[in-house]
Amino acid sequence: MRVFLGIAAASLVSAPVAAQSVEVDTQKLGQRAEAFVRVRNQFDQAAMIAMMAPEYQEVSPVGEVDSRERVIGFYAADKKSAAPPMTITETVARPAGTIGVVTMRIAYTMPGKDGQMQTRALRAGFVARRIKGDWQFVSLQFTPIRG
Repeated sequence: MRVFLGIAAASLVSAPVAAQSVEVDTQKLGQRAEAFVRVRNQFDQAAMIAMMAPEYQEVSPVGEVDSRERVIGFYAADKKSAAPPMTITETVARPAGTIGVVTMRIAYTMPGKDGQMQTRALRAGFVARRIKGDWQFVSLQFTPIRG
């Protein structure tokens, strides 16, 4: 009977700790994805590389599939240009063990053809893998949001 009570007590204590751990992991994964979008806008190749898994690939808003090397090359310092103001919203992170999925809305504000400011938005979908305790991105897909 003592063994049963001990197991029951341990499970009551570990359930809140496990839930708290998942909550922290969810928050870290979402923050990591948002940070990845920001360092891209800043053309910070070193930070990008640290967040990309070796097998990283990306699907651009126009449907092109780019390798890790090609994406890194696009963000070379000599290609840096001023990024339009950006807003990240609707971030949802779902870790599941060593794999995680994140979705978010990224909106850019820029002048349109008529000179008036316009907002263009994308939905970003990330797949991440935990490598040596850190979330690294395996895949990222951008989909334009019509509207």
